[in-house]
Amino acid sequence: MITGTTRSGFAFEIDEATLDNMELVDAIAEVDDNPLAVSKVLTLLLGSQKEKLYDSLRSSDGRVPVAAVTEAIKEIFEAGGKPVKNC
Repeated sequence: MITGTTRSGFAFEIDEATLDNMELVDAIAEVDDNPLAVSKVLTLLLGSQKEKLYDSLRSSDGRVPVAAVTEAIKEIFEAGGKPVKNC
């Protein structure tokens, strides 16, 4: 189990088997060509925790900043011992 807390205060728990998913790898690879694939990466990585992440990043006007989500994804992967390139 990979656990951690992002700087925004989002506490996550990810089964290590979640990372052994070719669809997740495909979605990550697609992000370079299609930044909209980040949403699919989050769904595959976090499942039902995705909304909690969004809530932890939500600004006072109700938006969820893309840059904050990207940073959180990096923090989550790094918690699993996997350095992440810039998204």
